[in-house]
Amino acid sequence: MPLIVEDTLHEGLMLRKGTSPMYISVNNRYLSRQYGLSLAATHWVEGEVLEVSRILGTLSDEEMKVFEKYVIGKTVRFYLVLGILTPYDNLYFDENSWSILRDVGIFPGEYKLRVKLFKLIIEPEGKIISLYPYRDIIAV
Repeated sequence: MPLIVEDTLHEGLMLRKGTSPMYISVNNRYLSRQYGLSLAATHWVEGEVLEVSRILGTLSDEEMKVFEKYVIGKTVRFYLVLGILTPYDNLYFDENSWSILRDVGIFPGEYKLRVKLFKLIIEPEGKIISLYPYRDIIAV
């Protein structure tokens, strides 16, 4: 029972080695505020891609087939940047996860992703938290 997030794919800055500059956002009341996350730690979030759609128009049959084969249902990992000065947490794709989207031609500003986030990993202590284990939460 995860946190379900839908957002446009954005391009920002590469913040750390092993991550891409591509990210999605979620209101911080669903993630960093709800779970009391600290700037002193490093946070990773794991999830699964549920859906890919175009911001304008609809997916072609070819896009749909390729996305279903290579993207939908795949596990992805994000580096979490806490929303301290803004009300949004940013979830930056790690390099391996971004390569899945990049290789099928998913571009920032053109596509929207729907993902379910099910695991939060806090480093350096290695603490693992299941996100919303008792019911699906849809971030609005």
